[in-house]
Amino acid sequence: MTVDSAPVGTQALGVDDVLAGLRWRCARGEVVRLEACRSRRVEDGESSAALVVDGLVRVEDLGDPQDLAPGDFLFVPHGHGHTMRALSEATILRVRMVPAGTSGALDALPRRVILTEFAEHEPTAHTLLRNLVEGGGHPHGVLRDRVATLIASIAVSSWHARGCAPNRWLLRVDDPGLARAVAAIHAEPGREWTVEALARVALASRSGFAARFTAATGQPPGRYLSAVRIEQAQRMLARRDVSVAAVAHRLGYGSDTAFGRAFRRHTGVTPSVWQRQRGRG
Repeated sequence: MTVDSAPVGTQALGVDDVLAGLRWRCARGEVVRLEACRSRRVEDGESSAALVVDGLVRVEDLGDPQDLAPGDFLFVPHGHGHTMRALSEATILRVRMVPAGTSGALDALPRRVILTEFAEHEPTAHTLLRNLVEGGGHPHGVLRDRVATLIASIAVSSWHARGCAPNRWLLRVDDPGLARAVAAIHAEPGREWTVEALARVALASRSGFAARFTAATGQPPGRYLSAVRIEQAQRMLARRDVSVAAVAHRLGYGSDTAFGRAFRRHTGVTPSVWQRQRGRG
């Protein structure tokens, strides 16, 4: 299920709106080399872009753990702390970036942007990032910042164009309390979110929160949560090594049967059928 238009109290941003407001300063570039089983902790407050050059790296503490292979890319726009753990000897090119003049555009970005085969899909950004880290200090100053901004913009645009983005990521709620609740659902869709729990996040009463949420998003909290879960389930099931049972468990369903009913209600087919069809595609 998708949001076709912006309900009352929301603004439907476009990708160009977000990209036009993004500005970054390049703080530094570095080559990170990790032995197998070693890790690198990135503390809160460090927005960064990272490219895996060699080895296999697991990204932790940004939602579900994600394994990155050579050529894969990670962008953490809000500077959420995370760990990069080497599953084998690994080399990572990392650029620390500082938001500059992003206004409300930064708020529209997700916790993380992960792009597989970044070098293949976005060769220009891949080359720019490598030059930024390995180019012996070139480019300098303002040009260096422009390159960092271009890399981030290409990454976000590619993430959206390749269908990696949730359907609702451009829906911005113009109510701080509701915005916190919506963000909480997207950050932890598998959590047992009740109306009461979401109201506490929004610092609102239960009855008042439910009415405001429905008016702002066009859906009651429970239905919105269900739609977000199914979108997440589709992304997870697109990986052939993930079972239906594992997806059901991680998204908070009490049983495979309950998950199957919810999935079919939203998509018209069962999770296993959807996964097989996606595999053939």
